Amino acid sequence: MLKRHEDILMTRLEEISTKQVTQIAWNELYLWYGVQKIAVKTYRDLLDRWHSVWTDDEDDELGFIDVPGGICLFRKKTVGNLADRC
Repeated sequence: MLKRHEDILMTRLEEISTKQVTQIAWNELYLWYGVQKIAVKTYRDLLDRWHSVWTDDEDDELGFIDVPGGICLFRKKTVGNLADRC
């Protein structure tokens, strides 16, 4: 991975700390990781990088949602049920 791509990726992961969510386009992942298929190795690397950024709560997991054109990553502990607010 090129340094500039790594910097962008780490910035996105840090967004989860401040905004609670970030979105990464599939094309970005393909470009950054230099792959033709997103596989387990890529997801493991994302998770390892998340653990290097988020050290406040070791029990807090990285969640994801597939969205059109990419993936949204978020802290699982920040997800709630809207019905609970009604």
